Amino acid sequence: MNNFHNVNNIGMVAQQQNMQNRIKIGVRNWQNATMQDLLNFISRNARVTLTNASIEGPLIIGYVQSKEQADQILKWNGANFAGNKLKFELLEGQASTSNTIEFLRQFIINRYDPQSKMLNLGGLAQDPILIQKGMFNNLSTQSRMFPAMMKVASKEPQLIVESVNLADNKLKDINIVSSLPQTFPNLKNLCLANNQIMRLNSLESWKNKFKNLRELLMTNNPITSNNSYRSEMLRVFPKLAILDNVMVRDTTKLNNIFNFPIKLQQFYFENDQLGQSSTDFVTNFLNFWDSDRSQLLNLYTPQSQFSVSANTSVPSSTIKDADQNASFGYYLSHSRNIAKMSSEKSIEQRLAIGQEQINNLFKSLPKTKHLLLNDPNGYSMQTIAYPQVNGYMVILHGYFEETDKPEILPNNKTTSRGKRYGSHTPANNRLCKKSFDRIWVIVPMNNTFVVASDELTVRSYTSNTWSQPAQPPVAPVAPVPAATSIGVPVTTQATPMNNVNPGLVPGGVPVLAPTLQLPPDVQARLNPVQLELLNKLHLQTKLNAEYSYMLAEQSGWNYDNALKAFQGSVQNLPRDAFIQ
Repeated sequence: MNNFHNVNNIGMVAQQQNMQNRIKIGVRNWQNATMQDLLNFISRNARVTLTNASIEGPLIIGYVQSKEQADQILKWNGANFAGNKLKFELLEGQASTSNTIEFLRQFIINRYDPQSKMLNLGGLAQDPILIQKGMFNNLSTQSRMFPAMMKVASKEPQLIVESVNLADNKLKDINIVSSLPQTFPNLKNLCLANNQIMRLNSLESWKNKFKNLRELLMTNNPITSNNSYRSEMLRVFPKLAILDNVMVRDTTKLNNIFNFPIKLQQFYFENDQLGQSSTDFVTNFLNFWDSDRSQLLNLYTPQSQFSVSANTSVPSSTIKDADQNASFGYYLSHSRNIAKMSSEKSIEQRLAIGQEQINNLFKSLPKTKHLLLNDPNGYSMQTIAYPQVNGYMVILHGYFEETDKPEILPNNKTTSRGKRYGSHTPANNRLCKKSFDRIWVIVPMNNTFVVASDELTVRSYTSNTWSQPAQPPVAPVAPVPAATSIGVPVTTQATPMNNVNPGLVPGGVPVLAPTLQLPPDVQARLNPVQLELLNKLHLQTKLNAEYSYMLAEQSGWNYDNALKAFQGSVQNLPRDAFIQ
């Protein structure tokens, strides 16, 4: 389907409603040429446009705007056209909106499989029924057909569609099919294979609209050759798990991520076994990295990859203990920061593959000292299974101190790139403390393991890689004067957390909302500040008592964190999570 255009109305259905006053014309003896040739002949000679033309048996059927236009066409009866004499007929009857709607309705039903809940809209341009009806006679009818089809489909309750096939339609973008999410918001599977989509932003208008889309097939589209294709599809479709028949996300983990609430953890391990393995690995790896990196080379195979990336962004001045003048001279000539590189060749060259290249890159980086054991709060780690390689991924955030210059020093020439990012001058090679992110992909092999991939990103130092959420203090309650009445605030010695100013009854107990009914044993465990925070959260979010407590507890009894978690997950909460 060529040259689709966006439309802002219901398309052909709306247009057909305006055809009741038009006049229906039939044309015979045209078969020695194409229908488009005939339409051009009529427009050029009779100065009249025959609209919504279609082939019905020996006739070409079309419509004119008025009786005057019909009379003008009828004057051309007997005109020579492609070796025949044309015959124009004024046909009884007018365009019927209901007939058009019924035609589209039957077409959609015939293309729907209730067993698989799939609507097959593939290869529409080759469908003989649509061709006979003239749906592809010109660009105008093409661009209006799909929106009209979606309008009709939205009114058919028996269509429970979980999968849609749009393959083989010569789509260059999704403009004409942009209304698909409105018609089928709960779509789980979508096929756009064998089209002509080439731009990454072609699917931007669908961003976050298919909230349940699990599988997308885009094979044989130019877009799939783009380096950012996979990451872009994951960004546009938040629950996408299978892309082009390849598992790109773990469905179970994905569901857990979207479940509410999410507990913040400094060290997260998918299971106990991964926790022990990854902890041992990181501890030993950093020990050798700081002392003798050559001892690590046995972990890398000829196919293993290692890269380093320098993020030279300057931290905000509002961040405590942030280094506003970090130096990156030892890293820039090796940096594989794709966000700042335009050359595919450079991107490829700065990926070290195999022990020899990895060893040279190891030697080109400053010597360091990590403080994981001495300062565990300066580090955060996550470990998750990586089923694509039957291994697991370790993600470590933290900082290190640079203790000495590299064994292999960088070239001191100032290149055009050096001018942009800073040259390798002595000042820019200054040793300093840096924050980092490091990602390892570990693959068990022959009772040991290998590092399949290793990616190091260095940044300017900022403190507090992990800050433990503050726990609300148990506030001592000031003596209550005898004259104090119920509902009058009582002053305590502690300052309430997050500027909460609790209203307390005598004895320091907050006045809870009537809808916040807590079990007695739960309420007895909470101090007045916690109760007041829970009460405020309950009134703000309208969550019931159970979900309010879960939200507060798993957000570390921090009101700001709890509110952010709620705002990010509210769309996924069941109805019974709220006050009825």
